[in-house]
Amino acid sequence: MSLQSLPQGSLFVWPDHWQVIGRLYPNRPHRHISASWLVGLDGPFRLEVDGQWRESRAAIVAPDVVQALDPGSTRMWCAQLDPDCPLWLNLRSGLQHRTSSDITLNPDHLPALTSPDCNEAAQALVRAVQALGFPATALDPRVMQVCEALRRDMPERVDVAALAGLVGLSASRLSHLFREQVGVPLRRFLLHLKINRVLAGWEPGRSMSELATEAGFYDQPHLVRTARNMFDALPSDYVSGGRFSVCRCGLASP
Repeated sequence: MSLQSLPQGSLFVWPDHWQVIGRLYPNRPHRHISASWLVGLDGPFRLEVDGQWRESRAAIVAPDVVQALDPGSTRMWCAQLDPDCPLWLNLRSGLQHRTSSDITLNPDHLPALTSPDCNEAAQALVRAVQALGFPATALDPRVMQVCEALRRDMPERVDVAALAGLVGLSASRLSHLFREQVGVPLRRFLLHLKINRVLAGWEPGRSMSELATEAGFYDQPHLVRTARNMFDALPSDYVSGGRFSVCRCGLASP
């Protein structure tokens, strides 16, 4: 099945990012904790960042920035990249200290999937990022250690003092350094990891209440409010009724 013959689209999930390829609904202003990779596969789309609309064919948006999307008639290739994701660390210098930036992609680097396959989607994104040639950046090793600890332990809430002790910093210094390096506060980064856990575990028939408990949210309303704030949508808005196929095999990759 070619990309053109897919009825709506596909969602591909990895531990540190996810991709959507297909036809998206327009959405209202929302604030991802992740960074956004937005590409119109058939033509330009409209993007609102910090209250300003513009037309673009491809763009990147920094983490924690208010944005809205009007895809029009084009199919979209979107990726939500965790703030500590290596792909984002190889892209963020392209912002040149702005909240968003248009980018120019070689048509040869657009995904041409012959089937909803996560390996092909992953390789397409890696090739496109590498071809842009932005100088790679890195996180402070202490910040990366904190990110890894939060991913590993997934605590109910952030214990800043304990994390600071882990990396030999004061609580206030860690909070400042993390926000400066990652682009989001510690609490919001953990919230993002919890939403990713919901996305990884969501299947038709599973209740939001069950998912909220598994991911460490206070309750179902807390999960719903968070998802609406981050995406202006719930996972069920795209996956229910077979609108999007979901591939989670990337979660099993090393």
